[in-house]
Amino acid sequence: MKRFCLILITMILFAACSTPKAYYETKEGKRKQKYYNDIQYGRDPHPKMKF
Repeated sequence: MKRFCLILITMILFAACSTPKAYYETKEGKRKQKYYNDIQYGRDPHPKMKF
């Protein structure tokens, strides 16, 4: 029973850690968010989007 509980807890933790990141937390998402914020809030009148 103790071993079963340990395996169950391990599987739950593994499943929780293996979920994909939200798009806005990725490198590309942060870059695009900065670009659109620059446009919306007027930090740069014509920002260049780097591809």
